[in-house]
Amino acid sequence: MRSQNLAFSDRWMFNRVMCEEDVCRRVLRAILGFDIGRIEYLNAEQAIEPAAASRGVRMDVFAREGGKVYDIEMQVEREPSLGRRMRYYQAVIDAGELEPGCGFNMLPESFVVFVCCYDPYGAGAPVYRIERTCLERPRAEIGDDSHWLALNAHAWEAETRSDLRDMLHYVQTGKADGALSRDIDSLVLTYNQDREWVNRVLTYEQDTEIRCQRARAEGIEQGIEQGEARLLALAQRLSAAGRLDDLLRAADDSAYRDALFEEFEL
Repeated sequence: MRSQNLAFSDRWMFNRVMCEEDVCRRVLRAILGFDIGRIEYLNAEQAIEPAAASRGVRMDVFAREGGKVYDIEMQVEREPSLGRRMRYYQAVIDAGELEPGCGFNMLPESFVVFVCCYDPYGAGAPVYRIERTCLERPRAEIGDDSHWLALNAHAWEAETRSDLRDMLHYVQTGKADGALSRDIDSLVLTYNQDREWVNRVLTYEQDTEIRCQRARAEGIEQGIEQGEARLLALAQRLSAAGRLDDLLRAADDSAYRDALFEEFEL
């Protein structure tokens, strides 16, 4: 295994650092703007042993404090369906929090936070707050008590709150200039010295990438095979109908070929 360190933006390092309660409280306070009490972690074991999810979604940091639950995700690669992903994570949280027979008023207030290393909505804002509203009555109190936030580390310079600016700057650049980022960086350095854990993470990530590449290759190969079978079926139908001119034209004209596919319902 090659010698390599994990950055805070690596989801496994992010998960492990955020399982340090004091740092997690300070990060949540920087993001949400209010103090957080004692945190109960609901998936802390994931920080130590990288493994595939046993349920439909693998959350980076899932925690409870008082009557609130928090899901905090690190998103390095651009996610084209970020809104739908937040919706799905919200659904998973709600389904797990409401016991049979309980009223909907028992659902806790929830916060789904994605720390993105890119601008998810293209407006240059460091924080995007997403709340449900009524189009006909924008000031109506919906009362769902669910809050989604997408952070844009790329726009850290535009953030006015010092701790959040410091954290976003660290996520984007890896430079620890403030108190919060220095404490985060100290934990990152400490956990990178746990080479057994780092190597497990790297092995898991490499294996996952290999599986993804294999799946993409198999998908491409399957698509080629399906395309060849479709083209062969079209050639057979045209030959049987004595339409050799159409067959020759279809070989060079993709639009005409598509029209023939539709004609023969292939």
